[in-house]
Amino acid sequence: MHVYTPPPESCEHAKRAQPTGLGGEAGEARVWGQDKKRTLMKWAALSTLAAAFGLSLAGCSSGSEVPAGATTAAPQPSAQPAIERAAQPRPTALIDSLALCDVEHRGLLLDGGDDALVGRFGWDVAVPNGVQRVEHGGATWSRITQKKVDLSFLLPESARIFVATRAFGKSARSASVYLDDQPLGTLTFSRAEPKVVSTATTTLPADPGLHTISLRFSGRVRDEEALADIDWIRIGVPDDSPVTFGALTSRDVLAPNAALSGVPHRSVAMRAPGSLRCVVRPTETSVLHVAVGMTNPGQGSVLINVTREGQKPETIAQSPITGGDKSAWTDLRASLSPFAGQVVTLSLVAERAPKGGRILFGDPQIMDTGATPPVSPAARSVVMVVLNGVERNDLPPWSQPVIETLPTLSDLAQNATTFNAHRAPSTVTSAVMGSLVTGLSPVGHTLTDPAMRLPTGVTTLAEVAHDAAIRTGMFTGVPHTFKAFGFAQGWEKSFEHAPSSGDSATAPIDAAVSWVNEIPRTETSARLLMLVHARGGHPPWHVTPKELSTLPPTDYSGPIEPRRAAQTIAKARKKRNRDVLSQTDRDRIRGLQMMALSAQDRALGALVAALKTTGLWDTTLFIVTSDVSSGASIDNLFGDGLPLTESVLTLPLYVHFPGNVYAGVHVAGPTEVMDVAYTAFAALGLDAGKRSGRDLAQVASGLSFGPSVPQIATLDTFYSARWGSLVLSGRSGAPPFLCDLALDPTCAVNRRETMPASAYAMFRRIVMADLAARTGKMERELAAIDEDTAAQLKVWGATSD
Repeated sequence: MHVYTPPPESCEHAKRAQPTGLGGEAGEARVWGQDKKRTLMKWAALSTLAAAFGLSLAGCSSGSEVPAGATTAAPQPSAQPAIERAAQPRPTALIDSLALCDVEHRGLLLDGGDDALVGRFGWDVAVPNGVQRVEHGGATWSRITQKKVDLSFLLPESARIFVATRAFGKSARSASVYLDDQPLGTLTFSRAEPKVVSTATTTLPADPGLHTISLRFSGRVRDEEALADIDWIRIGVPDDSPVTFGALTSRDVLAPNAALSGVPHRSVAMRAPGSLRCVVRPTETSVLHVAVGMTNPGQGSVLINVTREGQKPETIAQSPITGGDKSAWTDLRASLSPFAGQVVTLSLVAERAPKGGRILFGDPQIMDTGATPPVSPAARSVVMVVLNGVERNDLPPWSQPVIETLPTLSDLAQNATTFNAHRAPSTVTSAVMGSLVTGLSPVGHTLTDPAMRLPTGVTTLAEVAHDAAIRTGMFTGVPHTFKAFGFAQGWEKSFEHAPSSGDSATAPIDAAVSWVNEIPRTETSARLLMLVHARGGHPPWHVTPKELSTLPPTDYSGPIEPRRAAQTIAKARKKRNRDVLSQTDRDRIRGLQMMALSAQDRALGALVAALKTTGLWDTTLFIVTSDVSSGASIDNLFGDGLPLTESVLTLPLYVHFPGNVYAGVHVAGPTEVMDVAYTAFAALGLDAGKRSGRDLAQVASGLSFGPSVPQIATLDTFYSARWGSLVLSGRSGAPPFLCDLALDPTCAVNRRETMPASAYAMFRRIVMADLAARTGKMERELAAIDEDTAAQLKVWGATSD
């Protein structure tokens, strides 16, 4: 190991991170987790960080004296950070997402005791308050305390159906059943014991696609008194089988230690005919791996089918199965590359089995068989610059025509890595910034509207870095990330520039430049984490009379005055009338915005120059992006909390990786804000814990890795999810709108009815993600706005008179 001895000032900084006791604040290090206690020693964290760079902290063990034989040198980042996250990508185990799949055996079964009901309560994102979980004989059931429950389901093909349930009547004696608001029959419950009750079968076949069954319970509801307890609900399909139906609930279908010939597999045990249907989006290198077998003596057979929307199933693998005492697993491998980039339904079909027998599907998983893409190179410094008041189309290389007054961004567009499908998790500025500094979704960090502050209990990236002896600084000129909103916590240096100040609008970037120039002079080996939230093109604008005279239109005398422009525009935006501002007003707004962006670009160039002058550039992960895509266009007008449209959610993203890897590459793969945080801390060698995210370098490689999941954005009760070219958007409680951008870039046609499997799968993933983010999340904290902050928000146009 190369022995690196930090200079005295670095040792002093490191000593401040050494433990002073097992129980004290100074003796603990933060784990990057929302509600985890600080249980790792700071010194251990620092040593781990040094090890990630192939270094030893021997020189700090006994003061600043350099041990004999030690070599003093600046830290040399290793090719890759030595953290667990850099391991091979995990396969997508279908069993882990079983609740998102449909279990079919003589119809569809909805287990009342697990997550199989999540996302099925109509189009409501939340689970109804009147549906709760209770225990009966060691099994989990659903207790119903509300008069009406709607449950949605997908019928893959036309069929006559009936509804059956195993239930225990409480205060309700019966429930009327409706199929798409048409009466289907009545279920009469027993109060003495659980019984299976059923409706009659529909006279005519139901069409394939999405349907809703409604259970309307009899009796009165008093103080949340239970109406009924439900074990399962079956959307049955009549058949000629003489065998008594046996429900495949989650506790029945899972065989965690099924073994054949002494070889165990975590398995799904299916009765025939039956299937496990899961919606997936494969990549070009995706391959399904599954072991199939049967313990019962006799013959059986399995199929692996893939179904595209509106088409017949395609069989990609099949196998006969022989069961008995000496039965063994048969390994099936099937490429999913013909379906790459498409949202399809993958079905594991138990086609045939002896009476009473079950087909075992062992460890079904989708693996990417391509080369594993390399992770981000290790960085000595991470610098993130977030621009406000811009839209992606304002900036190169996305602007048309090319804007010559932005040379720094133009250089990044040519020589750094640009990401063309970068998406925000919200259109609220503080929500997006909250995700950047925590790596959590807006629901997870609770900044779901502009009135909230970042809770003190949420661990930020700055705190993790600071506890690892990394110098941290945040510089902001945007009031939404001022101290009142909780963004100063954890940063060693926190700089705020008031928009009402007469100083230059580039002050936050200028202050960051000074800090970059200062730190290496005092600590030659210091490592840095810096966040700059720049004003970008947002008003108020600071221009000289001479500059103002050069702007179009000539002899302008309208209401847009640079210093008060934000307030004037906010009033116009509030009226929601495009004609409030004339075309000459809009031309003046556009001219002022671009002049401001030009100044920001020059300041950004100075920051890059400072990193190069101090010798940091080659080992810096340098990121430039925006918070929300809201600029001078008439639809946006620098607004906050705008509707969740793709034009507002799509953000610019430039990345200069250490060593200039992927220089000039334009990346088509999807990314989101949490990926930026994930990459930053991977590059610094810090543990990201259980937070989700993808390494931007791996995305930039163009190689397939990991599961494809939707990019989800939320705003109050509204949501928008993008999965490839599909975008599902809507409001909780109302049917959503499904758009296929590949076929319909303007989203003029709702394809929910023609692509029901995709729509339903995306919606259920939105609900699952929402529930997961709420698990153990912090209580929301209202921002305490002092007079000065209120004044700055007013000048910013965030509040009205």
